[in-house]
Amino acid sequence: MKFRNIILFTVGLGLLVIAVFSLSDDILSPYVPFREAKSNPGKYVQIIGRLDRTIPVQLREGELVFSVIDREGNKLDVTHRGAKPQNFEHTEQVVMIGKYDSTGGIFKADRVLVKCPSKYRRKQ
Repeated sequence: MKFRNIILFTVGLGLLVIAVFSLSDDILSPYVPFREAKSNPGKYVQIIGRLDRTIPVQLREGELVFSVIDREGNKLDVTHRGAKPQNFEHTEQVVMIGKYDSTGGIFKADRVLVKCPSKYRRKQ
């Protein structure tokens, strides 16, 4: 009976380790600069930038298409299948989680999160 419990515990622990390593790309994806996302196409990462207001945001066939600019002034085109986040046009920063597609030269975001610091500032 004790031997059986040890084997079950070992198998369970092994499955847990496998699950953590297989999900680590999705859960633990780091913020990376645009150039790093471009140099590692297909790798799941997070990027952050501000919405490029010189290029209009497009909604076409269930896909949100827009451009962002990083701190260094680099531009990156982004597509996102899904709903446009609330306050998207009013956001100061956008966080995109996904993969860079080198064949299309575009970042394909699975998730788009908006950051609006002015919403959380104290009113004087």
